[in-house]
Amino acid sequence: MKFTASQKQAIADVGRNLQLIACAGSGKTEVVARRVVRLLAPGRKDSLLPRNIIAFTFTEKAAAELKERIVTRTRENLGDIPGMAEMFVGTIHAYCLELLKSESPKYLKYEMLNDVQQTLFVDRHSKSSGLTQCSTLTGIALKRYTDTRSYIASLNILREDRAVNPKHLKGNSILNELPHYEALLHNRGYLDYSGILKAAVRELQENKPLRSRLSSRIRQVIVDEYQDVNPIQEAVVEELSKLGAGICVVGDDDQTIYQWRGSDVRNILNFAKRYKEVTQVRLEENFRSSEGIVAVARDFIRQVVNRLPKEMKATKAQTFEPGDITALGFASPQDEAKHIAANCLALRGVGFREDGDERGLAWSDMAILLRSVRRDGAAISDALRFAGVPYVITGMDNLFQTPEAEAGRQLFYFMAAETDETTLRRTWQNASLGIEPAKLTRAIKAAKKAREDMGDADLGQFKVYNLQRQFMAFLENTGLREERVPDGRGEIVFYNLGKFSQAISDFESIHFHSNPVEKYKSFCGFLRHHAESAYPEGWQDNAFVSPDAVRIMTVHQAKGLQWPVVFLPQMVRNRFPSKGGGGRTAWHLIPEQAFDNAVRYKGGIDDERRLFYVALTRAQKFLNLSWAPHDGNQQARAASDFFNDVLASKFVKRRPTDYGARSRLEPKPKSSVANVNLSFSDLKYFFECPYQFKLRVLYGFNAPLDEALGFGKSLHDALAEVHARALNGEDIFPDEADALVTRHLRAPYAFPALREKLESAACRIVENYIRKNADEFKNLEFSEKAIEISLGDGVAVAGRIDLVRKIDTDEVCIIDLKSNDRAQAEAVTETQLHIYALGYQELTGRRADYVEIYELDDQRQKRRSVDDAFVDDVKRDVRAAAESLRKNLLPPKPHKRSCGNCDYSYMCSAAIIEGKRPQ
Repeated sequence: MKFTASQKQAIADVGRNLQLIACAGSGKTEVVARRVVRLLAPGRKDSLLPRNIIAFTFTEKAAAELKERIVTRTRENLGDIPGMAEMFVGTIHAYCLELLKSESPKYLKYEMLNDVQQTLFVDRHSKSSGLTQCSTLTGIALKRYTDTRSYIASLNILREDRAVNPKHLKGNSILNELPHYEALLHNRGYLDYSGILKAAVRELQENKPLRSRLSSRIRQVIVDEYQDVNPIQEAVVEELSKLGAGICVVGDDDQTIYQWRGSDVRNILNFAKRYKEVTQVRLEENFRSSEGIVAVARDFIRQVVNRLPKEMKATKAQTFEPGDITALGFASPQDEAKHIAANCLALRGVGFREDGDERGLAWSDMAILLRSVRRDGAAISDALRFAGVPYVITGMDNLFQTPEAEAGRQLFYFMAAETDETTLRRTWQNASLGIEPAKLTRAIKAAKKAREDMGDADLGQFKVYNLQRQFMAFLENTGLREERVPDGRGEIVFYNLGKFSQAISDFESIHFHSNPVEKYKSFCGFLRHHAESAYPEGWQDNAFVSPDAVRIMTVHQAKGLQWPVVFLPQMVRNRFPSKGGGGRTAWHLIPEQAFDNAVRYKGGIDDERRLFYVALTRAQKFLNLSWAPHDGNQQARAASDFFNDVLASKFVKRRPTDYGARSRLEPKPKSSVANVNLSFSDLKYFFECPYQFKLRVLYGFNAPLDEALGFGKSLHDALAEVHARALNGEDIFPDEADALVTRHLRAPYAFPALREKLESAACRIVENYIRKNADEFKNLEFSEKAIEISLGDGVAVAGRIDLVRKIDTDEVCIIDLKSNDRAQAEAVTETQLHIYALGYQELTGRRADYVEIYELDDQRQKRRSVDDAFVDDVKRDVRAAAESLRKNLLPPKPHKRSCGNCDYSYMCSAAIIEGKRPQ
């Protein structure tokens, strides 16, 4: 592989601090991976071990790509190096959470609240969270639902930003209520995103033993997308630097697009002034896009004055042909959308050169990027649907505009007696899901019966009326099957229903203990008034879901991605650049004067320019910009200034392109699942049944919440503390069991009677475990040890070994603690145990001799020797699983035992279930 002079300089640099100024498409991932190889290379005085390196990425997807590249390049150049699992590559949030849980046992029991759950949590506890106890700066009392998001934004700013003028916060009601909110989180066993960072910084600053351990271990910290780091994330980086780590930051100030979340572009602009001995290297060559794309984007971003000096340069990554880039105006958004649909049809099959080969463009090679999908996506999705162009709206955006999600919503309106049977039947029929009328009647009849019985439910029956359980029961009774959905839409329909299932779980995880009738009514209120706005645009997406369909997403979501074809529609003044929203914000609740550079949260024209630059540079070859006036909206009647700016480029054509003369080939989707990173539990589901894996992991269907959920993890957490203390040389006694269980038991869905039983059982199990194994604690090697198996070609498996200890013969035994008796196929257990053995070998370079299942309920051990031939079979099977995932070949694997234990067997035509079942 040939490298430019600047890339070579970056790879070779092993100095104290390094700043890589990386233009779009400049190959930064490859450069960083090669530099890590250089740092790991033996023979130098300052050579590092994998455990000495931390790499922060902005997303887990980026982390997977970087880790895979590092492992691949290391093997190519240095061979197999033990301990690669000890190199942390992931988000700052993930690192901080791992730091808290591994270094402070009290955090083991805490669960994460995602953004949606946090909003629901504050609404549910509106008084004790402080929401309704607060007021605006002008004294107006805050209201539940109306002001929740502004309240949470204020809490996040108080914890994540730097208050430079604290006197302005004196007497502020939000600041006064912050301790009450944090106490509520603590009492309920939750952490939110800001809380993780705040707690981690406190530990890094104040925990002297922790600082000592980290200073002897961490030598290099790499921060990707550094331009999007906010003050508290920068505080994490600063503390690691103070412990002696060299800092390498990688980023591009031209791609700062998260200032509205608090990221501060000054971090990257002033890095060389704030850190000592900084070497700056500019990676300016673009290896992604054609000369035309590079020129249009480069000329546009020059309008931003305060930026690091650099000049993006074109390479021969893609050929440019006249007509590849167009900028067109239309009479209406509907006409614009029709043009996009027609262009999708015309471009499908056009030849596209990639990696030295040529293939026909497929649907999944096209992306439609919008400033706001929620606001501007409807006309486009309607046009694509009418033209027969398959599409997916990434994340939760516009989920409830899909007919299948609307049908799901109407089910819960019916369950809450807020709509009638006729409306329910009509919405499910209109969704065109291939459901037979008789089976729909059966499903409605069962739902009606459950609704009638619900009012008489006592505590013991609450789980019967679990929201998720009723949703799954309805799907079961309809006989809905992926393969029966008409027009090949099954994959997309199930993808959307899976997202709806996630929305149910988000709500029910917070409202589980509500009276069933009240819970259904509250959930309907959430669906009707809040669900569509509750999920931030671009919220979550499954990296494994890869249907051959056009992507519709926000520009923010597109960061870090690329496509041969990109559409940028709705380039309308006051839309892009955005005029900015009205209504109450965090700055109506906390004073701007208290914070340094608070104006960045509101965004400005330069922020919009950077966002548009990111949008332009997602395109590899074809770029279609367009606009249309909106009737009845005087604020959206003219073309965007950004649209007019790009018209100056000689590469931009102002007439539609005829693609008829272009070379054409059979459409061939490129695998969008380049890296397959699986957890051990993911693999367990896959080996039991690939189709169960598809429903659970790819589509995201959630199993109904169980009242005893959390019991098994609580036992593991209590024993993790036992083992951690033993490894530190402490003695642990059986009479400590009660205190351990009190500290770690988390059963958030258990009613009081069940919780008492769980607590009693946990105390008995922990006490018996300590009594039986105390003499063996001196032989422990690892507890809760993270491992990772890299099998090459982007395939990796990550997880944790519960326990590793030496036995009397001085041989190594890997122990897996089991706390339930749910049946599992023998072959799956055998495979799972040998994955642990393989992970141990990659971690240490040594072979494990035995694997053991330790059944906690009856303190019984099942030990077996490690079979080397079986280890080779495991490698083969994992690679085969990854290849099946990439090819989307995930067929059912029916078996009486696994089907009987599967939460989704009634959604599978091949399932084997004893007794009568819906078909």
